[in-house]
Amino acid sequence: MKLKELMTKRNVAQNEMAKILNVSRSSVYKYQEGKAEPNIETLIKIADYFDISLDNLCERPRPYDLPTAATQEQRQAVNLIMQLDATNTLRVISYCAGLLTNQN
Repeated sequence: MKLKELMTKRNVAQNEMAKILNVSRSSVYKYQEGKAEPNIETLIKIADYFDISLDNLCERPRPYDLPTAATQEQRQAVNLIMQLDATNTLRVISYCAGLLTNQN
């Protein structure tokens, strides 16, 4: 969770965040340092306060968040690419660029 980063960007102190979340300052500190996990109600409060999704807050990648027009095959390709390391991802990009060039 990236609470610490969000609080720093918005210049929100631990005491202030604790009041917003209705928890102790030490709980906020533990959330920031990864020593404790907030419950779902607290996660929702954090996401709402910073106007971000829960997935974004929890840094959960959403490879299936594609346009509704995407085919099942396109969704499958994206899900597979998301599992590749950086080197192989670049290889796939290069390969796809070549396919597009040859397609025209």
